[in-house]
Amino acid sequence: MIWRRSLMILATTATASGCAYYNSMWSAERHAKEARRLEQRGRSSEARAEWTQAASKAQIVTLRHPHSRWADDALALRAEALARSGACRDAAEPLAQARTAVRDASRRERVDLAAAECALASGDLVEADAALTAPLASRDADRRSRAEYIAGQVATVRTDYDGAVEHFNRSHVASARRSALVGQQRLRIARARTTTDLTPVVSELTQLLRTEPETDEAAHLLELLTKVMTVAETPAARFPVAEVARDSLHAPALAGELFLDAAARDAGSLYAPKALIAALAVLPDRRDSIVAVLDSRYTESPYARAFHGESSVAYAAAEDSLGRALGVATVRTIAVPTRARFGAPRSGPRGPLP
Repeated sequence: MIWRRSLMILATTATASGCAYYNSMWSAERHAKEARRLEQRGRSSEARAEWTQAASKAQIVTLRHPHSRWADDALALRAEALARSGACRDAAEPLAQARTAVRDASRRERVDLAAAECALASGDLVEADAALTAPLASRDADRRSRAEYIAGQVATVRTDYDGAVEHFNRSHVASARRSALVGQQRLRIARARTTTDLTPVVSELTQLLRTEPETDEAAHLLELLTKVMTVAETPAARFPVAEVARDSLHAPALAGELFLDAAARDAGSLYAPKALIAALAVLPDRRDSIVAVLDSRYTESPYARAFHGESSVAYAAAEDSLGRALGVATVRTIAVPTRARFGAPRSGPRGPLP
């Protein structure tokens, strides 16, 4: 009787343990399914909450049942859920575990997508590219689509807007269409030469926001375009506007014209020679004519001397003065070795960056 009772207790315990395992895994998959559904409907914040729940439930399985038949699925789901919930800081160890343990090709592709997403979030574009290799060639349409979407984001960070649009157009992720539309406008901005070229871009982005008001990237671009297209009244305003075009809009030709315009409108100001030198960096084909103006009009300027490799104590003072005028507490200065020749000195970004 005693041994029968013991067997019944063991069987009951095993059954309860199995039920708990099954329930946790079922719950994790349910939250993940709901998260994907919400993502397809564009409800990103709600989807992230569901992914957080999925990660939590999957973790229970990995901790309590590490050798169960669905342990690999739990590892993959936890890594995927952490990445897609935006918790990449917590995903490093789960990702490492999953990439080591998971052998099934479909699960590995999900883990690779999670790794690519977190690499992108940390700015490691090389690692993101490597992680996307298999998912981009996946036989599964959904995983391949997500890989194209992440690849489009990677290309956008690289300012490869042509490539970004191509990737987005190959994805059926809910936000891929609007990302492609924004990418097309970024490409037009990058090719702009005058502020007039930006007018149709503003119209397109405004229309996009009317139809899809939650397009944060479009709203951010419109804010930057407004800064650049607003007529600046003072030298202190013109110079940073050109910097926004260069550093935030990544429009070198437009930035060059704005720097030259700032120098021409305020030829006697402290900003003029610095603006000319800034224009040199983005308009290399006009180097000779710009250097000629710099050498003929601003031979005594600390910026011109620094450009030609001459040491000048006035350089730091000029940068401090410029920083105060722009409302910047500290402006990066460049140490100038005697008789050294180097490329055009340029200030650090002051405008809002992406």
